[in-house]
Amino acid sequence: MEKLDLELCFVEILIDGFSLRELDIKWLRERIGYVGQEPKLFHMDISSNIRYGCTRDITQEDVERAAKQAYAHEFISSLPNGYKTLVDDDVLSGGQKQRIAIARAILRDPAILILDEATSALDAESEHNVKGVLRAVRSESMAKRTVIVIAHRLSTIQAADRIVVMDGGQVVEMGSHRELLHQDGLYARLNRRQADAVA
Repeated sequence: MEKLDLELCFVEILIDGFSLRELDIKWLRERIGYVGQEPKLFHMDISSNIRYGCTRDITQEDVERAAKQAYAHEFISSLPNGYKTLVDDDVLSGGQKQRIAIARAILRDPAILILDEATSALDAESEHNVKGVLRAVRSESMAKRTVIVIAHRLSTIQAADRIVVMDGGQVVEMGSHRELLHQDGLYARLNRRQADAVA
């Protein structure tokens, strides 16, 4: 079996207590969901886009449940062909595409969900919906899931259990939103700067 080959200096990454170096890459990929800044949707219907890459048998009910968790079901249902709507650049907004990509990741039921700048290009309403998705995914009692959110927009991560602040490739602070504001370090300064920019 192919193993993940990493050359890491002074760092060991553990998943459920096992070193990343020891894990089978195929096994690991099946347990990670990833949504990037610019989601990749395919020229196929919305239901097929949400199902894409899922290795288990999926029903339409499963697809719709994932879409509901991603705050996508309502807008999908309002489209003329619903879940059978063909994805085209002119049909969906950036926020709608992002929620479809999140539904795809949720459907796979990953142990680790990585959202890499998933809200950076969204308007305020779409960002609010995606933050709702994050709250829903975190509070699901059915799934034990680690959600890693990579963000420059601090409003996206305020509800996180733990925030890791990096500067120049180094971890400089770690804690909850409240703890980091109380420390009055880099996170607090960035938070004030972003709040001033919005005001």
